[in-house]
Amino acid sequence: MICAVTDIGSNTIKLSVYKIVDGIVKNLFSEKESAGLVSYLEDGKLSEEGIEILIEVLGKFQRIISNFDDIEDSFAIATATIRNATNRKEILERVKSKIGIEIEVLSGEEEAKFAFIGAAEYVGAEAGVLTDIGGASAEVVIFDHAKVMQSTSIDIGSLSAFRNFSSGLFLNKDEKKKLEKEVKKLLDKSKISKEEHEILCAVGGSARACGKLYNSYFGKDPDNLIIVKEDLDRLIDEVTEMTDKEKFDLIIKIKADRIHTLIPGMIILTTIAKYFSSDIIKISNTGLREGYIYNKVLNN
Repeated sequence: MICAVTDIGSNTIKLSVYKIVDGIVKNLFSEKESAGLVSYLEDGKLSEEGIEILIEVLGKFQRIISNFDDIEDSFAIATATIRNATNRKEILERVKSKIGIEIEVLSGEEEAKFAFIGAAEYVGAEAGVLTDIGGASAEVVIFDHAKVMQSTSIDIGSLSAFRNFSSGLFLNKDEKKKLEKEVKKLLDKSKISKEEHEILCAVGGSARACGKLYNSYFGKDPDNLIIVKEDLDRLIDEVTEMTDKEKFDLIIKIKADRIHTLIPGMIILTTIAKYFSSDIIKISNTGLREGYIYNKVLNN
């Protein structure tokens, strides 16, 4: 069986096509557009321009899907920006009317659960904590023996952090401290248990981009998926001290499409790790979309 999942995030919209063989989900290919939908929120409402961009990208992905006769099912899921938009109903109706796509809006708890399911094979069955940092929200899951014990979604992500805390292209020292304080405040407010976990598992584009910069900066193997939090803190401090041109030159070679969101995403990641006293961050290459397939399609 081959199926497609379009993930409408707050920063990027991604299309992934999967082949399911003997209950295992294998990625065949992926496409991505940096739509930055959260930037088009005006007083909680997604603007007309934002809706048009959403329809344009979904239409493009729909045309890609239609070229493959082997794709049996296609799903479209949306997270924080669409979930929180005050004109959500209008957005869903416009998309369905214009290009015939029905979008399933995930709750914060569903988003956290699917991220965990998608990364479950990687994180193992031991007790631990997992986070998925998106463009406008960050999901946190505490798990034990392959079961979600607690989960929460906090309203801050790499793109919303950039918009709300940065006065320029990059965060300065004071803005970094304010962002760290806000993440901690939101975690405290969520009332998720402040347990100690040596390892924090991280999924999603922000985590992968962080890992890519970390590996390049410290001369690690490009395929390395382990981040030492102490070293990540040093990386963030040293990058913060750089001139804007130095930061630009460093990041543009690693992840050009995240030039403005990579540092905020790293700060959110290390703050969550600190909250749970995690010394090690393990990056998973699978997450939300794979978890959605396992749960919704395979009932697993």
